[in-house]
Amino acid sequence: MNRRNFLKTLGAVGFATSLPWVSNSVQAANLHTGKILLTLNLGGGWDHSSFSDPRNNPLMNRWASTQVAGEAGNLRYAPMAENAAFFNKYQRYMLVVNGIDIQTNGHEAAERNRNTGNLMQGYPSLNELYAAVAAPTVPMPFVRDGGFSETAGIMPFTVLPDETLLRTLANPNYYDATRSYYANSHVSTLQRFRDERLQAQVSQPNNLPRWQEKLDELQRARAGTGDMNLLGTVLSGTLDRNDLQGQARNGIQNMHLFLTLAAAGMTATGCFSTGGFDTHGNHDTNHANALINTTRLLDYLWTKAEGMGLADRLVVHVTSDVGRTPSYNAGNGKDHWSLGSDIIMAKNAPWANRIVGISGATHEKRAINPNTLQLSESGVQLQPRHVQAELRKLLGIDTHALAQRYDLKAESMALFNPAVSSGITV
Repeated sequence: MNRRNFLKTLGAVGFATSLPWVSNSVQAANLHTGKILLTLNLGGGWDHSSFSDPRNNPLMNRWASTQVAGEAGNLRYAPMAENAAFFNKYQRYMLVVNGIDIQTNGHEAAERNRNTGNLMQGYPSLNELYAAVAAPTVPMPFVRDGGFSETAGIMPFTVLPDETLLRTLANPNYYDATRSYYANSHVSTLQRFRDERLQAQVSQPNNLPRWQEKLDELQRARAGTGDMNLLGTVLSGTLDRNDLQGQARNGIQNMHLFLTLAAAGMTATGCFSTGGFDTHGNHDTNHANALINTTRLLDYLWTKAEGMGLADRLVVHVTSDVGRTPSYNAGNGKDHWSLGSDIIMAKNAPWANRIVGISGATHEKRAINPNTLQLSESGVQLQPRHVQAELRKLLGIDTHALAQRYDLKAESMALFNPAVSSGITV
């Protein structure tokens, strides 16, 4: 029997939690019932002019030769890919943050800045900080399936488990889709003898203190495995692999896995990624394909979350690394630019259907008043630290000691104040 099957066999009767290589974090935990944070990193540098900050200028956007930018509610979008359908469906979920000064045009530094609020290494991502503050004792506080990978050491991420491992956690007696290790009646018998044996050991009058301590730990661990049982009640018989249009799409199954973990209270946050945005050549076609993939993933995510009763708790941060130049290069591509946009989503949020931040006619940096969000020469240049600082407030973790330790020194910004907006400024 190999190590994996050995672990499964022991797990089927509850022995795995006593083994030294099985993480304490899966032994006993409170379940997470608060906000669920998902970060979607658009790898390679998405073009804000092709999505949420368009310009009716054919030198900047080829579609502008025959089309004009569309509007949905108070938002504006580029008429390419499936943007129109997405903006019209989710305008009341979306806060568009434009004109973000990324402070670099290098992938690695930009990704770090937009996920942590700082160009320097050593700061936690929003996912890591939120997990450490809001759910440090759940089995998998912070799961990762791509995207920003650096941590500050306050909460390690767990690689998103595959389907087989998840089913084993939900039911340690699981072998495969059609078989189990033991008959259910045999498992009950084994568990009864196991419990009786442990109780007899605990009751011995001559147990040494160290041995008694370990027996107590084992009792607590076995009691805590009940928290894992909820996973079995929310894990469906099959996992989704197709988007809402019925097409197989990478990322769908893993988003379903994440939502399952969240529904079971086993995680608070996840970091995901999708790529194809580094369009130095053939920009319009390649970027349109990447945008379709992104909006279909997000459409699936929100629809599935609604069906699982999680939509009211979900906060989604869509970000990237670098931006893209306002003009095309000789290969019909767009190169790196140090200005970009983010999207923050929550179901029917009072602060949604708004635009915060302004970029110039050809995506130059522009300062805004942090309270009115209007153009101001004496104002503040919106940077990732402002976005990250305001997200900390939204998630209710900004006053925690860990957040204070990693203070971003950002001016307060009315990012989530529904009374003010930068509006559509071109």
